[in-house]
Amino acid sequence: MLIPFLGKEESAFWSEGTNVFDAYKANGPGYFELADTMDDAQFAVLPSTWHRYLADGTTEVALQFAQKAADAGKQVIVFHERDFDYKFPAPNALLFTPTVEGKRRSNEFGLPAWVPDHMSGPAPLREKQQSPSIGFCGQVTRPRVKTRAIQFARTSLPRLSERRMSGYSAPLRKSYRYKFLRAKAVQTLLDTPGIDTQFLLRGDFFAGANKKTSADAKTEARQSALEVFLGNLRDCDYSLCVRGVGNYSLRFYEIMAAGRPPLFFDTGCVLPYDGLIDWHKELVWVPEDQHDRAGEILLAHHRGLSDEAFVDQQKRVREVWEEWLSPDGFFRNFYRHFQPN
Repeated sequence: MLIPFLGKEESAFWSEGTNVFDAYKANGPGYFELADTMDDAQFAVLPSTWHRYLADGTTEVALQFAQKAADAGKQVIVFHERDFDYKFPAPNALLFTPTVEGKRRSNEFGLPAWVPDHMSGPAPLREKQQSPSIGFCGQVTRPRVKTRAIQFARTSLPRLSERRMSGYSAPLRKSYRYKFLRAKAVQTLLDTPGIDTQFLLRGDFFAGANKKTSADAKTEARQSALEVFLGNLRDCDYSLCVRGVGNYSLRFYEIMAAGRPPLFFDTGCVLPYDGLIDWHKELVWVPEDQHDRAGEILLAHHRGLSDEAFVDQQKRVREVWEEWLSPDGFFRNFYRHFQPN
């Protein structure tokens, strides 16, 4: 949020050195005004992301900042950008996070994953075919006897169902419950007649690029894996979207940016601006209690579209990403979080 004013960005390897924040850097000063003192501000903003304080062991610094804001009668805006659902333990906090496990608190809001506009625009529009094609390129964990036993222990024994970090607990029970959901989703679609499945299943994250020993080898492997991933998006009508360790999906935002409708497996996740956007209508939505019907849901959706509507949904997906999920779009609409319903 502070990038246009401070000029410093905290990026992950998939966005480092890319165009991800360019538009927001240019336009951000028109969306917010940086006050000289906390007393002059409407809100305080925690300077770094919450997960950074957790990782550095400096949580007390963040909590002291929140207390200073509380003393000034201000709420503090906190961003958290990692897989695990670590709460920010201050009553005046407004937490923006991509992942919420279990019951959502009233002060929690959906946060997009910041992904580059890899293609500098949407993928080429596709024309409707009789059978829908769906792609997936990524890591899929298939259960083995040992991992099944570990999963049972972690999801069934209360003592092992929580992981603690810096004194604040984050429930992992659901994340292990969903550990093999991608494999189940892939198999469900493979077993559904009438769907053209184009799946490239990997055994490691980012096709194992992070296991390369040298920086140059990692960069080359990541670029190669990215090109294959983007090719899979371009060549399919839809793209499978299932959560990972955290209750969100990084690829969801990459799919939206590419203008491909996601087949979205709901797992009780929190999506950005869910009070303003009807995500059930914008996506090919697979309810949590109907995961085993994903193939039927995709076929019914596809068959219900005219040729024109099929093309329009691709345009709409890209439009939603630009207007609401890109860094520039998200922060351009940020004030809407504080408007009365």
